[in-house]
Amino acid sequence: MNKKAVDGCKLKTLMALCLMAWGINAPAHAAAKVVISQVYGGGGNSGATFKSDFIELFNAGDQPADLSGWSVQYVSATGSSWQKTAINGVLLAGQYYLVQQSTGTAGSVNLPSPEAIGTLLLSASSGKVALVKNNSLLACGAQCSSNANVVDYLGFGAANNAETNPTALLSNSTAALRKNAGCTDTNDNSADFIATTPAPRNGATLLHTCGVVTPTPTPTPTPTPSSQRIHDIQGHTHRSPLENTVVNNVLGIVTLLASNGFYLQDPLPDNDSLTSEGIFVFIGSAPTVAVGDSVLVSGTVREFRPGGTGGTNNLTTTQIKLANGGVSKLSSGNALPAPVILAGNVPNQRLWQGNVADIEQAALLDIANGLDFYESLEGMRVQIGGAVVVGPSNKFGEVFVVADHGRAVGPRAPRGGVVVTETDFNPERIKLAAGAIKAPAVNVGDWFPQAVGVVDYSFANYNLQLSELAAPVSSNLQPETTVKQTGDELAIASFNVENLAGNEGAAKFARLAGQIVQNLQSPDIIGLMEIQDNNGAASDGTVDPVQTLAKLIAAIKTAGGPAYQYRQINPVDGQDGGQPGGNIRQVFMFNPARVGFIDRAGGSATQGIDVVACPEQACLSASPGRIAPTDPAFNASRKPLTGEFSFNGHKLFVIANHFNSKGGDQPLSGRFQPANRSSEVQRNKQAQIVANFVSRINNLDRNANVVVLGDINDYQFSGSVQRLKAVGLVDLVETLPENERYTYVFEGNSQVLDHILVSPTLASRAQYDVVHVNSEFADQASDHEPEVAKLTMPKAWLDITARFSQQKSGLVYNAGSKTFNGSLTLGAQNAVSGPVRVQITDLPAGVTLANGAEDGALLAHITAGTALVLPLKFNNPARDAIRFTAQILANKDFK
Repeated sequence: MNKKAVDGCKLKTLMALCLMAWGINAPAHAAAKVVISQVYGGGGNSGATFKSDFIELFNAGDQPADLSGWSVQYVSATGSSWQKTAINGVLLAGQYYLVQQSTGTAGSVNLPSPEAIGTLLLSASSGKVALVKNNSLLACGAQCSSNANVVDYLGFGAANNAETNPTALLSNSTAALRKNAGCTDTNDNSADFIATTPAPRNGATLLHTCGVVTPTPTPTPTPTPSSQRIHDIQGHTHRSPLENTVVNNVLGIVTLLASNGFYLQDPLPDNDSLTSEGIFVFIGSAPTVAVGDSVLVSGTVREFRPGGTGGTNNLTTTQIKLANGGVSKLSSGNALPAPVILAGNVPNQRLWQGNVADIEQAALLDIANGLDFYESLEGMRVQIGGAVVVGPSNKFGEVFVVADHGRAVGPRAPRGGVVVTETDFNPERIKLAAGAIKAPAVNVGDWFPQAVGVVDYSFANYNLQLSELAAPVSSNLQPETTVKQTGDELAIASFNVENLAGNEGAAKFARLAGQIVQNLQSPDIIGLMEIQDNNGAASDGTVDPVQTLAKLIAAIKTAGGPAYQYRQINPVDGQDGGQPGGNIRQVFMFNPARVGFIDRAGGSATQGIDVVACPEQACLSASPGRIAPTDPAFNASRKPLTGEFSFNGHKLFVIANHFNSKGGDQPLSGRFQPANRSSEVQRNKQAQIVANFVSRINNLDRNANVVVLGDINDYQFSGSVQRLKAVGLVDLVETLPENERYTYVFEGNSQVLDHILVSPTLASRAQYDVVHVNSEFADQASDHEPEVAKLTMPKAWLDITARFSQQKSGLVYNAGSKTFNGSLTLGAQNAVSGPVRVQITDLPAGVTLANGAEDGALLAHITAGTALVLPLKFNNPARDAIRFTAQILANKDFK
């Protein structure tokens, strides 16, 4: 149709010209007859399929109708304050006209393209709708159906006005539909309309000629079902034995609608447990069938692989690609096939086991395998009772669950999840995905009394496309809090804070700070992963994170935590992987009131550090520094950050890591089994480099205190972690019971990605805790859990005061800080080097050292041949004369 011709036909005086433009000759006694053919007010409500309300018009006459200046109007069942939506254009004989109205938050299917759009909020149950031949609002209440300007009128439900009698009460899933495709009009709404599944039609719908105008066509014989059934199409393997062949008149009941087709299930199943009775019928647009319709389908059998060119590792789903006119409806309102109940029948250990890598090539399904079991149910209705959440809701409203309250699942985490082990990746998990409805936000351990839907496969997982879902029952899951460290315990934490950038909103900084202060109890040292530069994902050459870290430290102080300091090394722009532009890196954050950082100059983005002999036996050539930053093993990946710390007279070497991710691995529930984890090759190389570095420390000091922590991006039983353990490190997560070993929840699998490994002497006096505050919750500050190790390290100080000369300066009062300030200069009587504690004692009553550590000492590092000047600040409210004694302490290894 020529659009300009349609838009131009605005005046009745031009109607004849318009008809000529369309090539239509008006009969001598022709007449237009526009009626309200459908009204639906449940759009976007709970349980609805369509997202929007709508009013549909139909020209039941045999002449085009000019709608210019007309309106559709609505008011409540007993109301008189009408609202309107203007309409215009020309409506051909037998043509439909769709007026979209308000849109809600539920529903999954958009309306076909409307001819007009309004904002009327229709009732889902009762109301009054009028088609008016002008744009003036009606001013009547219970007498509008006879108004001279009303072209047609519908009262539904409890309406106080209608054509004769109102039609039935409607709902979120039913519309008022004029019978005989819009042709029936006896001026009695109750006789002319039925309440049924909404089926919106627009101007692109095929024209429908009413029988009063044209001869009734010869009835088409009702097609008969083919001998080919859905289970014949599905067969005994992952791919259909009838792939790429045409099938005709395949019988089934419509069980669920999608935006581009519908699911069909045979009501007469066979007795073969390997063959599915369900299938997806692909149309490419919104279907016109309704759930409960009995239909015959004709088309071509296809194997669809979700994910397009990027989904080559995914399994296929079997479909019938509909041919033109390929659906014949036999009846409506049929009972749906009974769902298969999932409980202890789901395989709970084997994903797949066989002799071929590509399981689509296997000769026969084996339903003792999880992937084959779900394949045997593809497209079928399934019911899960006691569906326990094992992976929290994501942003798409998807939720991973296990059936039957997890009775046949193991190992179960105490907080409700399922834990990955070396031999069990939990094939019993299935994802609840949005079908006719969407799951609400839930946490791990919550559960749904019942979930019903159709089994499908997408995004490398088997899904249950939901049609029914009971309200969830909360497990009242709470964030954990670790035990505070004592004076002789060094608390060291590892925390991936998920792309924390300086331009992030204050809310995320506040949440992370709260977790660090309250839940982690302010650890002494924190190895942070995924600290981004000041402007995050902006790719403008910025690499410095000073604003990011300043905001985090300020938020921690606001939350009641200590005044942390940090050490880090800026990466080369764009060289460390992660979110483009973000320049993620590891950072050491530490509490200087509890620990000292031993600074040694020389570390840079590209200059690798080494372990060197020193008076303390083993030292870093630079602190902080990066290990092998130019080695190809760290291409497009984070380089290990290393530093020396002192605590209670003990020195520690800490290495913070963020190994390359699992991106590029074949999916766990994919086509190739066992899945190839290609990313392990690079991680194994990275782990070996770190392990070799630890060996060099141990070679110089066999009693060295070494901590290797971070997001290793691999399991405790992986090759990369085994390489670290091979040099004597102990993985502290393995000190927990097996069902508590997890720091991350991915697709319903609770698993270990983050580790703290320590040297054996530290492990013997370590307490370890994964603090669950993030990954089990739908609302997360980060996708990782932090972990904390408390290492008992009692003071080991020797009094070396006699080896130093002391020079005390005078003290000057500072009005700003209200302290008396001066200095103490220490001169070594011989060449000495190492960390020291300077204890200020014998102070007058009421006088305290304002700039000391937690126990009143000053922490410092002596360098051979250099005098050490220590600033002193005293609180002295009474302004007494200040005298003191300085005691110099060092650990037993001081040289």
